[in-house]
Amino acid sequence: MADDDLPDSLEPATDVPPRDEPPPPPTPKGDLRVASVIALVSGIVVIAWYLFVVTASAISELDNLAAIQISMWVLAGVSLVFGILSLNARMARELAAAGFIAGVAAALLSISIGFFSGLELLN
Repeated sequence: MADDDLPDSLEPATDVPPRDEPPPPPTPKGDLRVASVIALVSGIVVIAWYLFVVTASAISELDNLAAIQISMWVLAGVSLVFGILSLNARMARELAAAGFIAGVAAALLSISIGFFSGLELLN
């Protein structure tokens, strides 16, 4: 007798409101390949410059040494910032790790070697 109160399973459910749609899946985040490449390229440029500074003996003969040094400090800062941004990467993690390492290396070289070559600029 209790089954008489139940709706027929073959009848369409016209009086039942539709269920809410589930939220869409999140968009893939963490594709920071551009930031990683920027950090990697700018880090390589800064590292190459400081290797040149260390190995070249005629560095004082360059004409625009102050402008080059300031631009290397800026480039090292850019590399460090984009390297830190690369830490949030969920895709292409190897590239992101390389960008982070290049950014940190560029910043450390800029602090260590760039500081002393910057002091030489003041003299």
